[in-house]
This record gives sequence, structure tokens and C-alpha cells, in this order.
Amino acid sequence: MTATEDRRGDALRIADMLLAAERLGKTLTEGKERFLTDPNALDATIRRLEILGEAAGKVSETTRGGYPDIPWRKMRGFASLAKHEYWKVEPHRVWRSVEALAKIRPHLARARADLTTGSARRE
Repeated sequence: MTATEDRRGDALRIADMLLAAERLGKTLTEGKERFLTDPNALDATIRRLEILGEAAGKVSETTRGGYPDIPWRKMRGFASLAKHEYWKVEPHRVWRSVEALAKIRPHLARARADLTTGSARRE
């Protein structure tokens, strides 16, 4: 881990996750049909999911343990799949991930708020 990565800390990583999740929320409003027929929309969505997964993998175990409603491992797994086995990424699965993310956003927001105020939950 580089010094820059170490300084980012959990609060900033979760802020990155929340920003990506909020941007992905816009994908939902544009509709599934557009998403499935626009390769640029798919690529941008996958990139944002990669950011979510990469950040999720860098959040400390202590913080992850305090927020069990956030599927840390699944997000990290998708990012790994998208980067290393990109040919296996299915657009319908990506769409379902974006839909599921809408339910996770409030948990991310809570974690960010807790970490920012110093009241983060611990395992």
C-alpha cells in the first residue's frame, strides 16, 4: 500500500463508493432499454461498478464488519470479474447490480456519515 492509499482512509473510500452509486442511480432513470442498447452506457456503468468494488476491497475489515448490510465481498467480486474476466460480464447481470445498488446507497450514506462524525460502528 502506498502512502497516498493509506491516507485516503475508509471515509474517503466510502465517499468514492457513494459518488459512484449516485451516478449509477442516473443509469436507472435513463431506462433499461437504453442501457442494453448503448455500449457506452454499459461501459460507463461497468467502470463505476469497478470503482465501487475496488474501494470496497480497500475499506478496513473493522469498518466492513460494522456495516454488514453492505455486500462488500460481492462488490469486490464483480470488480475483479469485470477487470480480469471481462468477457463473462453479462449486461442483464450488470443491470440487476445497478438496481440492487439503490438499496445499498442508504447504508453507504450512513457509513460515510458515521465515519465522518467519528461514530462508526465496530464489529
